[in-house]
Amino acid sequence: MPEETTLTGGPEPATQVPLTPVVVASPKLSKRKGLRRCLSQREGFLLIEGGDSLEQVVSQCQRMAPCVVLADETFVSQMEPAEFAALVDFGRSIQVLVCSPPQDDRVIQGWVRLGCMGFVREDAPPQVLKKAVRAAARGELWLERRLLTRILQQLLVATRSPKLTPRERDILKLIARGYKNRAIAQHLSISHETVRWHIRSLHAKLGMQDRLGTALYAQQYLADELLSESSPPPK
Repeated sequence: MPEETTLTGGPEPATQVPLTPVVVASPKLSKRKGLRRCLSQREGFLLIEGGDSLEQVVSQCQRMAPCVVLADETFVSQMEPAEFAALVDFGRSIQVLVCSPPQDDRVIQGWVRLGCMGFVREDAPPQVLKKAVRAAARGELWLERRLLTRILQQLLVATRSPKLTPRERDILKLIARGYKNRAIAQHLSISHETVRWHIRSLHAKLGMQDRLGTALYAQQYLADELLSESSPPPK
C-alpha cells in the first residue's frame, strides 16, 4: 500500500473551498458502507486512507494537521496516554473521533480525557457520521448530552484547587512521572496498601473515577508546578 492514498468520493467541488483532511486510521472503517459518499470532496472533505502501521498513521496526521482522524478503539489503545495526549495536543491540531461499537460511559470518558473529540457508533447513519466529523473539525466535542454534562461536572470539581496533603502531592507527582503503585511505595518507603489508600483519596478529592483521569490531572499539576518554579519572583 502506498504511504498515503486518497479515497475519492465523487467529483471535485464546484468552488475552491479548503477541504478538511480526514485520515481513516482503521482498515475496517475505510470499508464502511457510505463512507466515501458522506465524506466526499463535494461535501468538503479530503478522505485519506491511513497507513498499515501506527507509526505511518501518526506521521500522516502530523503532516496533514490540522485534520480529523476517524479511528477505532484499537488505534487509541495502542498508544500510551501521555504519548496520545501529546500527539493530538488535546484536540488543538489533530481531532480524533472514535467510531466503534457501543461502549461503556467510563471508556468514552477516558477517551475524552486523553484528548479525543468524541464518540460515534460505527453503525450510525452516514448523515450522523458526517455531522460528527464536521463538529470535530470545528473543535467541538461530539457526545451524548448526558455524558457531556457528567464530564463538565467532573472538570468543575477538578478545577477547584483541592486541598492536598503533602503525601498526596508527593504521590501525585510520581503518578505524573509514570510510577506504578508498587514503585511509588518503594520510592516513598511506605506500604503498597498505604499508596492505594492515598490514591482512593485523590480520586475523591479530584472528582475522578479512575487512575487515567487522575494521571492526566497529575501531569497538568506537575506542569503548572514546574512553570511556577521557573517563573521569576514578582518585583
